Amino acid sequence: MAWTTLQLEILQTTSRVSSVFSLLGASFIIITFCASTSFHKPINRLAFFAAFGNILTNVATITSRKGIEHGSQSALCKLQAIFIQWFMPADALFCLAMALNVYLTVFKKYTTKRLRELELTYILVCYGTPVIPAVIFLFIKNSEGVYIYGSATLWCWISNEWQFMRIAAFYGPVWIILGVTIIIYILAGRVIFRLRGSLRNFAGRSAPEPPVKDTWSTQSHNISRTRSPDPTPGPTASINPPPSYTVTIESGPKPPAVNNRMPRNTAVEANTAAWAYCRCAMLFFLALLITWLPSSVNRIYNLVYPDATHFGLNFAAALVLPCQGFWNGLIYIVTTLPACKEFCGNLWKHLRRPLDIIIWWRKARRSLSSKASSMNSLQPV
Repeated sequence: MAWTTLQLEILQTTSRVSSVFSLLGASFIIITFCASTSFHKPINRLAFFAAFGNILTNVATITSRKGIEHGSQSALCKLQAIFIQWFMPADALFCLAMALNVYLTVFKKYTTKRLRELELTYILVCYGTPVIPAVIFLFIKNSEGVYIYGSATLWCWISNEWQFMRIAAFYGPVWIILGVTIIIYILAGRVIFRLRGSLRNFAGRSAPEPPVKDTWSTQSHNISRTRSPDPTPGPTASINPPPSYTVTIESGPKPPAVNNRMPRNTAVEANTAAWAYCRCAMLFFLALLITWLPSSVNRIYNLVYPDATHFGLNFAAALVLPCQGFWNGLIYIVTTLPACKEFCGNLWKHLRRPLDIIIWWRKARRSLSSKASSMNSLQPV
């Protein structure tokens, strides 16, 4: 069944509108990350690196069917196909990198500094791996002289004559990446939930400590701290001497009281941070799932029924596939909402200054015009 002109126009418009939203989301990530260090968390850094691939993907998708109209052997069609084959899978690889950071944080106790040391490796792998087939496909053709890149209905990509390559070289590897990602999240989630439960039980069993009185005496750099319960009247008050211990510091004024609950609070904070990172990364994974599922179903349908067309599946693919940057930007905003509010507030202050000047200038002109009119009315005729 051939496509009608109206259907093709709807698909083209849909892909372009989705691409615009994606460009806005990716651009917001890049602008805010460069403008404020409040966004420089490990999860945001990977989203920042992935945003450049999102933009280049949308350069191809916003072109839509123009590449096909210029011809399958045109430079525009080939460039469009390379960008799609290169940068769309890169987003899935960055999602896997986020999952690997969760694994390293939970199981290997990696710090933020150690995670940042891996970023160059992530960038090289995520952008370097998919570029290899993207370039090689330029030179491969079948026995009939049909090259791999050509018309794919929505845009130039792997042509209809090479249907099996769409699964073998694109959707198959992407779903393997998504499968590994979800396995990592399941393993990490089990550990995090178990630790959270253990910490809650530990906190519930902990009895409140009695009030203590602290007596400090300082000689040189040795500090002794005597910890004893409040004296109570009775014959047993002098039987139990208060325990004591010594804390040594190098220099400085009198240190604050030692918090005996610090180890537990530190463990809770570390576990909470790991859970927050895992939750944020899982949101990126869910966005990736939403992006890839409809288009994968569409390509499987095309593989099973090569001579058939399905407008609904193609429309869904045109709607969600270019939206990688939009979903990433939305999750980026939700997970950094306080920093986003601060950034928008500061931006409004800077934008408001020229607006205030314009308002003041208009008021001044009105005032001068009013005074001039009143002076003219007082002059004799």
